Amino acid sequence: MQRLYNWLVISFLCFATFYMCYIRSDVNDNAHALFISDRLTGDWLRDIDEDIIILDREIANFKYIPVDKYGERISQVPDVYQDLQDISVKVVVGSGSGSGVLFCRDVAGEWRTFVWTAGHVVKRLLKVDGTFRNATIKYEDRYPIEQRVVKWEQEAKVIACSNSYDGEDLALLEIIDNDYRAASVTFASDEIQKVGTEIIHVGSAAGFYNSVSLGIVSQTDREYRGKMYDQTSTMAYPGSSGGGVYTTDGKCIGLVTLGVGPGLNFYVPVRRMRAWAKKEGIEWAMDLSVPVPLSRTPTELEMSTGEPEG
Repeated sequence: MQRLYNWLVISFLCFATFYMCYIRSDVNDNAHALFISDRLTGDWLRDIDEDIIILDREIANFKYIPVDKYGERISQVPDVYQDLQDISVKVVVGSGSGSGVLFCRDVAGEWRTFVWTAGHVVKRLLKVDGTFRNATIKYEDRYPIEQRVVKWEQEAKVIACSNSYDGEDLALLEIIDNDYRAASVTFASDEIQKVGTEIIHVGSAAGFYNSVSLGIVSQTDREYRGKMYDQTSTMAYPGSSGGGVYTTDGKCIGLVTLGVGPGLNFYVPVRRMRAWAKKEGIEWAMDLSVPVPLSRTPTELEMSTGEPEG
């Protein structure tokens, strides 16, 4: 009996030992599996994090550069220099030339383009009977990437003109054909610019289209031949006359009409332009809120000789 009891005890202890070993092995396997799973999951998540970091770096370094149909870069920031070139033209009068600024608006359902320029540029078109020949307006489109230049040419008639000796040295022309250009100048207010204000000038210096130069307002209300001009340090040469002077946000503050030397030039400020436009009944060529009269005929002028050439 004692021997049977001992055998049962030994059998129970063997069974218990085997069971505990089995459970421990299973627990170890499960623990190992969980460890491996966690390890793999951690590696996977770390890989994802690394991928995200790499992607973030790629996005940070990635630059989307839009281009137009000609392959030129399209800036997402307004390019004031390009905008000012789009409204600048060369005014050709016989063997000479000056510069001009485009103003566009709807007239009786038709899109019309007008050109502001200097009076002494247009004076060469004056005929004996007091009327004017047509001027030739030239414009140049440049596509640097394609190394391609496209030039446009239109005829324009004189609407109003004032000579430089006893007038304002301003002129307004109208391009004969409709829908010539869509770009249009924006005139600034009559506020006098502060000395030191940075400005941009665009003109056809020496006949070269759209020559851009930078400067400042050197002084205001300089008297010359009884007229008040604003002085600028921006560069201007023969051919620059009639070209616009602009603030850095692209608003026109006047037209260059008088050059004395490098860095010493004068422009008719907008306040003088607007006063003359009101007097001549052409304020509609500066202000879209003013209606355009149906009849727009050239003014009768007395042109003096010996004026500065543009």
